[in-house]
Amino acid sequence: MILVDTSIIVAWLDETHEDHKICLQSLEYWAGQEELAISSVTYGELAAGGRTRQAVDEDLKTFTRIPLDFEAAWRAGAVFGRLYPGTQDRKPVLPDFLIRGQAASLGCRHLTNDRRRLSAIPDVDFIFPADR
Repeated sequence: MILVDTSIIVAWLDETHEDHKICLQSLEYWAGQEELAISSVTYGELAAGGRTRQAVDEDLKTFTRIPLDFEAAWRAGAVFGRLYPGTQDRKPVLPDFLIRGQAASLGCRHLTNDRRRLSAIPDVDFIFPADR
């Protein structure tokens, strides 16, 4: 199973996005190789984008939906705490950490456009749209 990041989904859905074509090709390729899944975190991020729930559900009908579990939430929070120690100016736990923590707890690969902080969760096998 490959957990698909929100960055990939957003580019795939937006035909004007600079990464639309490569994300579309990547999703088509990986769908032929493995089961593609999205996190409930991604679903929440897409809800914030202003589209209707029905439209998002229709777009995501071929993806397996994975709810965020306590193991994934713990991993994400622990990594975030190591990277941003202390309580002053504490930023909220970013969705990226939650999704990557989920990929780690599931032991699955993570398809993303975001190359920031990859070493923060070393037990995730990251793949990118150009990888094939």
